[in-house]
Amino acid sequence: MASDDQRPGAVPGGPGRRTVIAALGATALTEALRTGAAPPAAAEPGPALPAPAAHWTFEEGRGTTAADSSGHGRTLTLRGGAAWGDGHTGHGLALAGRACATAAGPAVDTAHGFTLTARVRLTATDGFHTAVALDGTAVSACYLQLRDDTRAFAFTRLPRDAADANGAAVIAGAGFAPEAGRWYHLAGVADAAAGLLRLYVDGVLEGEVPAPGGWRATGATTVGRGLFGGAEADHFQGGIDDVRCYDTALSGAQIARLAGVPERDTTPLLTIDARRPGPTVPSRLGGIFFEDINHSGEGGLYAELVSNRSFMADPRAPLHWSALGGATIALDPTAPLNEALTRSLRITVRGPGSGAANDGYWGIPVRPATTYRASYFAKADGHTGPLTLALTGTDGTVYARTAAPAPGRDWRRYDLTLRTPPTAPATMEARLTVTTAGTTGTTGTLWLTQVSLFPPTYRNRPNGLRPDLMAALAALRPAFLRFPGGNYLEGNVIADRFDWKKTIGPVERRPGHRNSAWGYWSTDGLGLPEYLQMAEDLDCEPVLCVYAGYSLKGEHVTGEALRPFVQDALDQIEYITGPATSPWGARRAADGHPAPYPLTYVEVGNEDWFDTSGSYEERYAAFHDALTRTYPHLKLIATTPVRSRPYDLIDEHYYRSPAAFAAGAHLYDRRDRATPKVFVGEWAAQEGRPTPNLRAALGDAAWLTGILRNSDHVVMSCYAPLFSHVRDNIWATNLIAYDGLTSYHSPSSYAQQLLRSHRGDTVLPTEVRALPGLSAVTTRDHRTGRLYVAVVNTGGTPRTTSVRIDGIRTIEPSGRAEILSGPGPEATNTLSDPTAVVPRSVPLNGLGTRFTYTFPAYSVTVLRLHGG
Repeated sequence: MASDDQRPGAVPGGPGRRTVIAALGATALTEALRTGAAPPAAAEPGPALPAPAAHWTFEEGRGTTAADSSGHGRTLTLRGGAAWGDGHTGHGLALAGRACATAAGPAVDTAHGFTLTARVRLTATDGFHTAVALDGTAVSACYLQLRDDTRAFAFTRLPRDAADANGAAVIAGAGFAPEAGRWYHLAGVADAAAGLLRLYVDGVLEGEVPAPGGWRATGATTVGRGLFGGAEADHFQGGIDDVRCYDTALSGAQIARLAGVPERDTTPLLTIDARRPGPTVPSRLGGIFFEDINHSGEGGLYAELVSNRSFMADPRAPLHWSALGGATIALDPTAPLNEALTRSLRITVRGPGSGAANDGYWGIPVRPATTYRASYFAKADGHTGPLTLALTGTDGTVYARTAAPAPGRDWRRYDLTLRTPPTAPATMEARLTVTTAGTTGTTGTLWLTQVSLFPPTYRNRPNGLRPDLMAALAALRPAFLRFPGGNYLEGNVIADRFDWKKTIGPVERRPGHRNSAWGYWSTDGLGLPEYLQMAEDLDCEPVLCVYAGYSLKGEHVTGEALRPFVQDALDQIEYITGPATSPWGARRAADGHPAPYPLTYVEVGNEDWFDTSGSYEERYAAFHDALTRTYPHLKLIATTPVRSRPYDLIDEHYYRSPAAFAAGAHLYDRRDRATPKVFVGEWAAQEGRPTPNLRAALGDAAWLTGILRNSDHVVMSCYAPLFSHVRDNIWATNLIAYDGLTSYHSPSSYAQQLLRSHRGDTVLPTEVRALPGLSAVTTRDHRTGRLYVAVVNTGGTPRTTSVRIDGIRTIEPSGRAEILSGPGPEATNTLSDPTAVVPRSVPLNGLGTRFTYTFPAYSVTVLRLHGG
């Protein structure tokens, strides 16, 4: 995302053709342009160039056609208002709107090796801009272009002649964001022999990716647009000059000669400039986002082991409960515990051992030498006698049991403990049983509700969280916690939103709600108090998302109907920040936290770009006016741009392929700093299930180098989704996964830990040249003088490069490298092999302000250097 002022690999002004022309006569120049050969005088030494299959110099300067100076007769016809303008030298094409130029038939065979080159100058750097393409029927076989999703130059190929192939596009992308108004030399090389796609910019190898053999284009050769979905698309806006097509894969030296760049300026180099420090890294840059998806809360972070503990999950049947010992069970709406829990489980018992069992979340986990806290509400009619609570294996093995007194005729809460012996196995093949313990005369009716079982929890909190998952979050060193979600906040309909007022107070007075966004019941045991306590336990700041009157299926409220929702937000902020003497602050104190919580950022809604009614403008304005009037110190986050009111941050979400994330590491480099600052509230490379593989982790890490580099504008960021139960993987790719017993970090989680824990306070401009697949960012800790050079190599080739550090007098000869890598991009971690891809620390020697280093294939590396 933000970039240094000097783009990687730049040759300012470029010696290019302007320098060459000054030393040539007109005849020699004309011949050079006609044949595509290098000019005979004043040329850089280098290999000979083959004759092009097509070459357009655009020196006509008038008319509606451009001649093919290669002699192959592929005349371009100017269309759509294409005009003549200034070229890189002499004349060129000036394109705007839907202007372009086309020649009949493909200039080269795209099923084999070929090269496309062009001089380009953009008038805009947003949107897709295709300079040269070779068409099929539905799409172009290749595009030499600027991509909108990465804001960088790219050479793109689609695997087949179909619009649905876009998701499998092969993209060799540049590592910088281009400037408008500047001439660049682009070269796209399809090297069929090596199975690689390459992109050169100003003679420098910027992108290199594996590419299978391509298909044969049968349509037009086009300058200034592509073909997609059977229609002309991606029209170039700006100037194009000197377009060439070669029916062979040119070498790097040949491309450098074409670009007019000395070959010495195309060798690999990584440069760090400490003389002109960049942004100060914001303290809130890296946080976490929690949403109850994939059973992240219920059956996950929220440590409750009983599923459907309050019998509110389904009005038709007692889900996850079964009868034991000849008993019959049924839901009973006539015996509510209170106005919140309006159903209970009625058990007709018939002798000892009669009762009910709960199967938990895909089983109840048993561990050796573990104490469990059990509680329930019960009442009885008849001679049910005392009860027994037990953790029982599905094979009948009893792992732990405890006796409970006989219930009376009125509801009463019972609290018990169960302890497993040291000999107990670690197993998920267990359930909680509640049975009668009396004699053969045991009969009658037993009612149960709010049946709860907790293992040891984080900091032993009674309504607590899983210790291993909290430790996993702490390892990410979050600066903030964004909650309560995403789509979970909104629900499919308004009735299913996160209604915070129903998530506070004793858990037996929380009715729960349908998590319709992700298809299961939420007890709301993980409610507003628990989210706030979680933020405090993680020593991070809450970032509150308030429901803003829109739900996923399109229901929304405006006008007077919106006022209660605005008031809910005001009350919610008072609950969080108000003194214990305020009405809602007193409720927080009654929930166990007398002191107010800190709060700086409030996000109004979630992903409101989905609201096709356009009501967010009005809804945001209502919340903005009320919140800023009552809490003027708060900063507001909008989820889609609005015109009528200001906002402090705009929340942007990105879910893309690993390649697109790596190529998009420079998305924010040219972002207008006069626009509102950015909160990237959800992002993740999409590959791997239930967690990312190494390729996705590399895409994520490359993306983070851009976030860090642009941290003057992108001031907050968090990955999503955070968690997934391995048995309910609704959303494919998630950061951390678990079952009831164990959990593990994904490669992406380790990559984020590396980049967050090895980071200074100031960004230093860092450029990479001729290092395709590498993304880099450097930070300096001014307290210690330490430099952290973070480099991501998404490619399968180790990259050896000279490293040059300017502006620092000395670098100590010894340091360390923190490296995350694996045997291949598909490598990943699992429950059975949680450490297949983990970071390792290795010593470094021979360092200085100039040294050479090899960045391993498929790796995230942080070099820890000590500067003087």
